Amino acid sequence: MRRLRAGRLVLSDGELGWVDERWVRVIVTSAAWVFVLVAVRWALERAYTTWERRHADSDPAEVARRRTTFSFLSRIAIVLVAAIGAWSALSIFSQTAEVARALLASGAFLAVVAGLALTTPLGNLGAGVLVAFTQPVRIGDRVTVGDQTGFVEEINTIYTALLTDDEKRVFVPNTQLTTTAIVNRTIRDPRRVVSAEFPIRLGAPIDEARTAVLRALEGLEGLRPGESRVLVGDVKGGAVWLTVTASAPLRADVIQLASDLREAVLDALGEAGCLAA
Repeated sequence: MRRLRAGRLVLSDGELGWVDERWVRVIVTSAAWVFVLVAVRWALERAYTTWERRHADSDPAEVARRRTTFSFLSRIAIVLVAAIGAWSALSIFSQTAEVARALLASGAFLAVVAGLALTTPLGNLGAGVLVAFTQPVRIGDRVTVGDQTGFVEEINTIYTALLTDDEKRVFVPNTQLTTTAIVNRTIRDPRRVVSAEFPIRLGAPIDEARTAVLRALEGLEGLRPGESRVLVGDVKGGAVWLTVTASAPLRADVIQLASDLREAVLDALGEAGCLAA
C-alpha cells in the first residue's frame, strides 16, 4: 500500500525514497504560467484583430504604424509574462529565493540593470521601444540601414529583420536603428526607380528617340504610368547616351523590370533607326 507522508513516498513493506513536494509545486506553477502565457498571446491577437476590423478603412500608413507598435509591445508583454512565470517557479526553492531577495534589497541590482540598459541585450530592447513609438521604420517599409536594403519583415525585442531583393534575411540589431542613418523608401515616396542608359548615334533626332522610348515604356507591364523620363546624359564614344528612368510599385521585381525595360527600349530605338552602332 502506497501513501505520501511529509514529502516521503512510503510503501507497506518499507520506505522507498524521497519525493520533494517543491517539484510538484514547480510543475503546477509552470503549467499555470504556460496557460497564462498562451491566454495573454491569444487575447492580444484577438484584441488587435478586432481593432483592425473596426478600422479597416484607415490609411495604409496608419495601419502600418499600428501594426508596428502592436507587434513590438506584444512581444514585450509576452517576455514579461514569461519572466514572471519563470521567477515564480524558481522562487519555490529557498536557494534561488534568497538570491532574488538579496539582489532586490541591494543597490547592486539597480547598478547591474542600469549598466545592461546601456549595452546589449537591454540596449537593443530600449532601442526597440524607441523605434516602435518614433517609427523611422515600420513593418512592410522598404529601408536601407547601413549597407543593407530590404523590406522590414519583423521588429523583434532584440533585432529587426529585413528581407532583401534576393530573398535573404538580414538581422539588424535595434541599436543600429538609433545610431545609423536610415533611408526609408516607403514614407512619402512609395515607389522604386528603374533606370538604364542607352547609346544613340550622333545626329539622330533626340525628340524622335525620346518619343519612341516613352511609347515603348507605356506598354511595359509593371511600371507606373506617366512617370517615365528620358534625359540626355553624356556624349562619349561617338554616341549620345540617353538615361531612361521609370517608376515601379514598391513590391515590384525590379531586377526583372530592368531587364524588360532594356529589351523594350533597345527594340524601340532599333526600329526608329536611332541606336548607335
